[in-house]
Amino acid sequence: MELIKLKGHTYYIPGATNVGVYRFKNGFCMLIDSGIDNTAGKRILELLSKENLKVKYILNTHAHPDHFGANAYIKEVHTGTLIGASKSSKIFMENSSLEGMLLYGASPMPGLSARFVKAKHTPVDIELYPGSLELLDKIFKIIELKGHSFDQVGIATEDNVLFCGDAFFSEEKMAKYPFPFVFDVREHLNTLKSMMDTDYDYYVISYADQIPKNPKALIQKNLDNITENINLIIDFLSQPYTREDLAELIIKKYNIPMNVPQYFITLTSVSAFLTFLLEEKAVNMDIIDGKMYFYV
Repeated sequence: MELIKLKGHTYYIPGATNVGVYRFKNGFCMLIDSGIDNTAGKRILELLSKENLKVKYILNTHAHPDHFGANAYIKEVHTGTLIGASKSSKIFMENSSLEGMLLYGASPMPGLSARFVKAKHTPVDIELYPGSLELLDKIFKIIELKGHSFDQVGIATEDNVLFCGDAFFSEEKMAKYPFPFVFDVREHLNTLKSMMDTDYDYYVISYADQIPKNPKALIQKNLDNITENINLIIDFLSQPYTREDLAELIIKKYNIPMNVPQYFITLTSVSAFLTFLLEEKAVNMDIIDGKMYFYV
């Protein structure tokens, strides 16, 4: 684990979840996301200690456990740390069992309490809204990046570096998971299209071995991936299928490794695509003999 300088006071720590770091002049720093668990938090603090840095703020891009799971540990060690998140993310971070409920639609079944689904509850001190945010005399921009999560935000530093969370994915990530987790397909498409009109020096995404060298081309590939999956679902629905049937077809098509959390993550994404297609009147829905079928 290492602290890599991008520009000015803006750095990042590569890892299972890439973590942004902004260095203030007084020995404090701000993190953008924190990683999945206490082990990630401990490793981050050990690295920052070597740089004589203490965490003053953590700004979370969204409320998925792999992005805020280390918050509680970091705040226990650096007791003055303030945590920021969007209004909706705050609800989930302060009540982390809601993520499993969202995926399952009820009290989560056994198997939906893994660290990828549930993190420690994290009190949020600062609500993030689109626009400017001043912290220790520095101005950061909060950018709406909805779609992957219902209220995801990006954080841009004065060094013209944007930390994107999971607004788009690396080629390696798309190769491994060609059917992406998306909560709202329309919002996700809007986010990707709007990012094509931005001009940051660096775009830091959460899952990538290196900073994208050609971010606009990568964003376009993400757009193409969504379009391909829309067309795939329309092709499948040339005959009626239930949502679960469709999930099975996609799992088999892409050979997605399965466990309980991954099944419900996939099923949630299928639901998001179906919502989009219903809104676009590209597919139909009927309930027949107690089952809900979708078809073109």
